[in-house]
Amino acid sequence: MGGWSVLLVLIIVSVLTLAGNSVVSRKWPSLDPAEKLGVGGLLALGVSGLIGLLLGVVPHGLNWGLAVLLGAATVVFAVNRKAGLPRIGEWKTHTIALVVSAVLAIPVVIGVLAPPSMLDWDSLAYHLAVPKLWLEQGRIGFVPGIHHSNFPFTAEMLYVWGLQLGHETGAKAFNLCWFLLGGITLFGLARRWYGGKGSTGWWASLAFAGCPVVMWEAGTAYIDIPHGLFCGLAVLYAADALSEDSQRLWSLSGLCLGFAMGTKHTGLQTLGAILIVALVCQFLSLRRRSTEPGSKPSVRGLALALILAVLVASPWYVKSVAYTGNPVYPFFYKQLGGKFWNEWRTQIYTQEQKSFGVGSSPIALGHAVLGLAYQPGRYVNPGQKEGKGFPTGAIGFAALLSGALWCASGRLKAKEKVVLAAVGVSLLAWFVLSQQSRYLVSIVVPLAVLTAGAIRNLKLGSIAVAAVGLQAAYTWWMTWKMQSTDQLPVVTGHVSRDDYLATHVPFYDPAQVINRLVGNVKVALYDEVFGYFLNKPYMWANPGHSTLIPYESCETGSQYADAMESLGFTHAYVNFQLIDPAFRERWVSAMGPRPYSESERQAMRQDPNLWWRYLFAEAVRSGRLKPVAAFPEGSSQPRSALFEFAR
Repeated sequence: MGGWSVLLVLIIVSVLTLAGNSVVSRKWPSLDPAEKLGVGGLLALGVSGLIGLLLGVVPHGLNWGLAVLLGAATVVFAVNRKAGLPRIGEWKTHTIALVVSAVLAIPVVIGVLAPPSMLDWDSLAYHLAVPKLWLEQGRIGFVPGIHHSNFPFTAEMLYVWGLQLGHETGAKAFNLCWFLLGGITLFGLARRWYGGKGSTGWWASLAFAGCPVVMWEAGTAYIDIPHGLFCGLAVLYAADALSEDSQRLWSLSGLCLGFAMGTKHTGLQTLGAILIVALVCQFLSLRRRSTEPGSKPSVRGLALALILAVLVASPWYVKSVAYTGNPVYPFFYKQLGGKFWNEWRTQIYTQEQKSFGVGSSPIALGHAVLGLAYQPGRYVNPGQKEGKGFPTGAIGFAALLSGALWCASGRLKAKEKVVLAAVGVSLLAWFVLSQQSRYLVSIVVPLAVLTAGAIRNLKLGSIAVAAVGLQAAYTWWMTWKMQSTDQLPVVTGHVSRDDYLATHVPFYDPAQVINRLVGNVKVALYDEVFGYFLNKPYMWANPGHSTLIPYESCETGSQYADAMESLGFTHAYVNFQLIDPAFRERWVSAMGPRPYSESERQAMRQDPNLWWRYLFAEAVRSGRLKPVAAFPEGSSQPRSALFEFAR
């Protein structure tokens, strides 16, 4: 089933790409043929995600969305068929990029075909979980407790249909397509910027695909590849427009920027970077003024780009306002408010975002940048506070080195200056806001193009050749080693999907027990976010996720149980693995013969993160919560437990 779902997704994306290529070829004829094909596919996928939103707000609209997309793509291609595909002779210049992308994609394909593991943390937590919930509802709706469901979801809308075609493999296949189309786009764009029949573009594709986080994420359901591509392309096309007065490319930059903001809130940082750099360029007259009659000032082009970006991204922000009252929920709660949120939860969320990296002291900036290149232990969750991140979260040294080579070369031209300025602003924003390494795919994309330029035009280009080659080889080996030893057995059928998931995701077996419960079941998940595996209604119940459960107003275990039952909860599941062992031992004992003392109660009352545990223990001790099962079964020290609310 997995292989067939990947094939179906590739066919669907091919149809969408043909339609996108036909439009791009007509609207922006100056682009390289490979660039037209790649960016046409990327824009077509972005449009598909946006259409998915519009269909999804209609009852049962998600159920027939694929048919609408394919029909629309066929019509678009028919209308623009004269633009069509690049001439056959030009296809030869694509071959190297396509072959290299295919080779580099071998371990990626293994990742796509394999079930997810704990490394796919956000994939399971919400990138896949929320689309699954929407599919079950037949439409896009508000998901209490998972505030991520109110983020821009352009990429995840494609996962909706991927899940329909073949559970998570179908969804991850779309990420493989983003990866391949990104390589093709950068191949053509670098060739247009720096010339060369094919080798120049080849280096740009290799620098992109050889980035560790890019190659790893291509086999998951994370969304940083499409987001990074749209951010990076928005910067590159803005550099085109600013440096060569290519006014028509402002509109392409605006479209890419719109999809960047419609894929992730961090697209707003790219908006800020482009705006700052463009205004500085205008002020310093960095951009050459065109002498052709009728040429438009760059300010008009920039304004057009911003308008297009806002129009493309705004449906997601309007949706968030409709469901929560805040366009960027849950951010900026103090200024904008938001449903089921408050200042305490804002502080928790801010602390989580700030827990990545090495702090915001200016003297730590060098450490932050260098750490990204080799072992981003503090830039990847979970375990970022202890530096437990894995090397597949790195952005590698090749792209960063190419930027340094250009800065030291003394041969910077307008395009390179614009790109490096935007990259610098983006890095500073990243350093100040949240230092998560995968967010920086957005700078890897433009730096990949500059890498190709460094190899072709700079005296030290041989250094970039060695860096890109070594980085790509190491990344391929590292990813292949991880995927082949861990995931290849399940892909080849030597290990069953159930056995693999039971081994790699601790919640999988408990989820199967919950799924077998009869009657109306709704589960409160505590310290557990992998509800994707449940076929029963559930909610992330920890107080940091929502104010829907009124922990603050409950004083006893019975009041807590009453509140939960009034919200429809029948069961509560607790994951003990994330709790300090000493606290856990005391907490479990408080559920039985050793209730919390009054002094302990008063101390716990001051912290909502502790107070719910007091209420939970009291509910168990009073009989309002009854143990149903412990996992693993028969263990003297269970990792988790399931409880049932009772009168």
